[in-house]
Amino acid sequence: MHPNEKLLRDADEAQMQGNVEAFKDFLTDDVIVHIPGKSSFAGVYKGRDQFLELFGRFMERTPEYSFEPHAYLADDEHGVNLSRSHYKRGDETLDSNDTFLCHFHDGKISEFWLSSEDNDAVDAFLG
Repeated sequence: MHPNEKLLRDADEAQMQGNVEAFKDFLTDDVIVHIPGKSSFAGVYKGRDQFLELFGRFMERTPEYSFEPHAYLADDEHGVNLSRSHYKRGDETLDSNDTFLCHFHDGKISEFWLSSEDNDAVDAFLG
């Protein structure tokens, strides 16, 4: 297994366990995060602090969010994670196939893009 594939798997494990402290250690201080769409979460976030604020808001909005990784691909510079996301808030649910694409620098995630098979449905769910 490529070391960056292990990094992606370990980062996902920290996220799935809700361990924000461990998860943030997988990101560079100046990480850039691209969130598509028209929801209140869409935009470009620069720096680990901005991303962690976004992550906190996301977990408040979808406290029962979970995901199931399906495949990881990684080399020295790029990584991809294909997963099935389960958005849940009260009685509202949405399932979506999602893609996480990233760049690595010095053994950490330095930039990433999130994309869903139906960004409009995710936008509507997130508001």
